[in-house]
Amino acid sequence: MHFNKIIILILIIFAGRSGSIVLAQAGIKKGSYAPDFEITDPSGKKIKLSDLRGRMVLLDFWASWCLPCRMANPELVDLYHRYNEYGFEIFSISLDTKKEAWEKAIRNDGLVWPFHGSDLKGWDNSIGKLYNVEAIPATFLIDENGLVLEAKADIYKVAKRLKATFEEQIFMYPHTARDSLFFSGKVKYVIKDTSGTEILKGKSQSIYVQDLMPGEYVCLFAGKEDRFVKKQFAGDSITFYPVNVHDVVTLSRKANYEVVNKRGLVRLSANGSEINMVHLPKGVYYISIEGKLYKVFKN
Repeated sequence: MHFNKIIILILIIFAGRSGSIVLAQAGIKKGSYAPDFEITDPSGKKIKLSDLRGRMVLLDFWASWCLPCRMANPELVDLYHRYNEYGFEIFSISLDTKKEAWEKAIRNDGLVWPFHGSDLKGWDNSIGKLYNVEAIPATFLIDENGLVLEAKADIYKVAKRLKATFEEQIFMYPHTARDSLFFSGKVKYVIKDTSGTEILKGKSQSIYVQDLMPGEYVCLFAGKEDRFVKKQFAGDSITFYPVNVHDVVTLSRKANYEVVNKRGLVRLSANGSEINMVHLPKGVYYISIEGKLYKVFKN
């Protein structure tokens, strides 16, 4: 009892000095937010994890001298080529101490993604310490909002999670429809009005809804429930530019729009005459302007 009181007293003293009690780091766990960091790439450029916000990121700790890491690299390359266009990125942190060996391994293993960082301090790597990495390879799968989906999972578990995310999850778009609805994959669906009356059902990747009366509808698909509004639009048709966009898409007049990525997730939604896409990852997007869908490419 006397010993426990001493420990409590020590904690209170430290808490009084710092304003909080700091416990030993337990590591980054599934369901927590991935702490941001900045590190140097092989060219000397500073790169940050937050640069990839909006993309699903595999944070991979490895080294050129690590045989299991090198054996896993072909799997990483395959995942990158399979899912990069859907918004998947890899951020590799090397625990190397020699820059030449690090760069040679990147070239030889075909690690073509642009995010490679190291402070060349080996096991004293600052990011490795931040993520409590005690063995490599170590991977953390992080979602578009920075939430850790998998922590220190093997490559096979990561591949399974990516397949479920990019190939099996189905999303509906746009949420303001002129003539058609789309899904990110072929799926069974039921459309009901707000009173619960069934209007349409079938199995497809798109639904022709031009004949529906204007109003709000409920769509049931893949165990989900989503809503959309069927609208009729009057006035001149809208034009826009460019199709290959670096930062901003300009509309010929102010309008409601949605920007959807290749997964079917809505990334932007507003009303205006300009669509600022500068913070979106590169890749294919669909822009719904007053319910009509257009394909653009973000450079």
